[in-house]
Amino acid sequence: MSSKPLSTLSLLDLIDLFEQSGQPIVGGDGQRLRGVPGWSILGQTSLTAKQVEQWADCVGYAGSYPAPLDDDRVHVDLMEDDQPDRYRYRCPETFRWKFVSAAEVAVYSVRPAAILNVVADLLGIAQALRKGIEAPLLDDSLWHLGKARVGPALTDIWIVRGLTQSIEQLFRHFSQTSLPEQGLILSSGSVLPQFVRPPRSYRFASLRDAIVDYVATPCIDMDLLHRILSAPPDGEIRPVLPVHFDEYTNTLTIRTKTKPWTIKGERQAAAVRYMFEQAINDRWLLPAAEILGAAYADKKTARSQRMQNLFSGNTDWEDYIDNPEKGKYGFRRD
Repeated sequence: MSSKPLSTLSLLDLIDLFEQSGQPIVGGDGQRLRGVPGWSILGQTSLTAKQVEQWADCVGYAGSYPAPLDDDRVHVDLMEDDQPDRYRYRCPETFRWKFVSAAEVAVYSVRPAAILNVVADLLGIAQALRKGIEAPLLDDSLWHLGKARVGPALTDIWIVRGLTQSIEQLFRHFSQTSLPEQGLILSSGSVLPQFVRPPRSYRFASLRDAIVDYVATPCIDMDLLHRILSAPPDGEIRPVLPVHFDEYTNTLTIRTKTKPWTIKGERQAAAVRYMFEQAINDRWLLPAAEILGAAYADKKTARSQRMQNLFSGNTDWEDYIDNPEKGKYGFRRD
């Protein structure tokens, strides 16, 4: 069955459901299930019953139900009813039988391969590199997604759920010298506290935080992942700026503008790269002479003396670069 593309909100809810799918819950005949009861999903998240059916399996039915009592809820035993589409329980207030739909007490577990392939798609991981998705590690809590381009290089990426429960196993696993020296571990739940040093050159990131939450269609903030991956193990991640320059594609992105600017000329790209490097250091307005000096760092003569000359033949530059003071330039962020 082909699944309708998820909205960003539905994907975020599905990530939470995937994380919780590793948690134990007691079933109707006392068996231990792993999943999330329907009453925690239906009406409590953006996921519809049809979406839950598309992305998760029913692994059984809960043995108890949180019934309302005054302003609180208490767990009461569930019993199968003569009608297969419902269960019944004794109301803790009236002691009469009450009914709840089978869908509400069903326990759902997200199919790992389904959501992991969605994340792999967003990361741009080639199908041929996704073999680890079908081979879970550490008791179904760790998966190798494959290699994705994060910054300049292809980087191995894993997804972990239930990080706090498996942290000792996880550190032991990533200490193996047979694994790559560096990699990125995305957590569907919590991440490591800042004072905990990750194993070797591995870095941890929140999968939820990596999803750009202000757009309707899901996408991943690859710049954020690159900053996390390149940060020292005990260092600060440089802050998210309203401007980003990708030095590998010479593309300038300003969050307030829908269209990125891909810069063709080598000197023009050098100028914008320098402006971005200074913006990281909170220098947003620079003298033209300083920018031109960076653009022509290897050339002392026969160089443009004005910004207009440097960007001649390029009609886009004034949409992205502002001149609020005489002789000074910065990114146009409004």
